[in-house]
Amino acid sequence: MPHGMCYLWQPNILWTSVISDVLTALAYFSITAAVVMFVKRRHDLPYPWFFLLAGSVIFLACGTSHLISAIVIWEPIYGVSSIVKAITATTSVATGIVIWFILPFFLKLPSPSMLEKKNEALQDSLDKLNLAQKSLVESEKMASLGGLVAGVAHEINTPIGIGITASSHLSEETILINDKYANSQMTNKNLSSYLEEVKESSVLISSNLARAAKLIMSFKQVAVDQSSKDIRTYNIKEYTDEVLQSLTPKFKTTNIELTLSCEDDLSVTGEPGAFAQIITNLIVNSIVHAFDDNAAGNIDINITCQKDVVRFVYTDSGKGIHTEHQNKIFEPFFTTKRGQGGSGLGLHIVYNLVVQSLHGSIKLNSEVTQGSQFIIEFPTGAES
Repeated sequence: MPHGMCYLWQPNILWTSVISDVLTALAYFSITAAVVMFVKRRHDLPYPWFFLLAGSVIFLACGTSHLISAIVIWEPIYGVSSIVKAITATTSVATGIVIWFILPFFLKLPSPSMLEKKNEALQDSLDKLNLAQKSLVESEKMASLGGLVAGVAHEINTPIGIGITASSHLSEETILINDKYANSQMTNKNLSSYLEEVKESSVLISSNLARAAKLIMSFKQVAVDQSSKDIRTYNIKEYTDEVLQSLTPKFKTTNIELTLSCEDDLSVTGEPGAFAQIITNLIVNSIVHAFDDNAAGNIDINITCQKDVVRFVYTDSGKGIHTEHQNKIFEPFFTTKRGQGGSGLGLHIVYNLVVQSLHGSIKLNSEVTQGSQFIIEFPTGAES
C-alpha cells in the first residue's frame, strides 16, 4: 500500500515529508552537478575518480532515494526504493573504505596558507637571485672597464716613455752645449749638431705627447660614459672611433684587422656608455672566442640609419657559433670556455643593454667556420 496511508493522509504530515524529500533530492542533484563540473575543469586534481565516486554517485543515489521516498507516498514502488538504497549503501561503503587509503595523500597537500608561505619564500629567493645576478653583471662591467684601464695605461706607457727619454737626452745635450759655450769651446759644428738634436727630440716629444693625449681623451670620455647612465646627443662615428681607439691595446697581440663604416653626420640621443659597452663586449667576445691564437681575421662594423632607426651590423670572420649554442649565447653564465676565463656574461650584458638601454633589438646570424654577425637596431632618439 502507498506510504501515505501510514500518515493517515494527514496533509500537514504528508506535505511536510514530501516537500522535505523533494528539496533534499534537488540539493543532492545540485551538489552532483557541481562536483562533476569541478572535476572536469580542474585537470590538475589528484584522484578525480574518488571525487566522482564520493560526490557524483553518492549524491546522485541519495537524491534519487529521497525523490522515490516522496513518490512512494502515492505509489508503492518499494522494490525500486530498495534497489536505490542498495546502490547508495554500496557506494557509501566503498567510499568509506577507500578514503582511508588516500587520506595520507590529501593530508600532504599544502593548504592555502602553506602555499602562500612557500610563494613568499620563493619570491624572496628569486629577489636574492636577481640581486646576485645584477651584482655579477655590474662586476663584469667594472671588470671590463678595469681591463680597459689596464690596456690604455700600458699603451700610454710607450709614448710617455719615449717622451721622457727624448726629454732627458735633450736636457743632457743642453748641459753639454752650455758647458762648451761657457768655456768658449763651442764650434759651429757643435751648435749645428745640437740644433739637429733639438729638432729630432722636439718632434719625438711632441708626437708622442700628442699620441698619449689622444689616448687619454678617448679613454676619458669612454670611461666616464661606461660608469654613468647620462643621456646626451653624440656623433656615433666620432664616438665609435674613440671607443675603438681605447681598445687598440686589445689588438696588439692579434692579427685581426678592424674596419669601421659609418655616416659622418649620424647623431644619436641616448646612453653613450651603453653603446660603448656593447662595442667593447662584442670585440672582446670575438677576440676570445672567434679567433684562435695568432689567427688572422677581420672585424667589420657597419653603421647606417633608415627612418630614425640605427642599424649596427657587427661581423667577424672567426670560427662561428655552433647551431646548438645559438639559442643560449644571450643567457647569463653560458660560455663555451668555462674555466678558461669566460664568465658567460659578456653577450648577456650586450643583450640587456640593447633591449633596456637602447630600446632596440639584437639578432645573430652565424655558421660554423663562416664567422658571426650581430645585427642591432635601435632608435636614434632616447625613449622614456
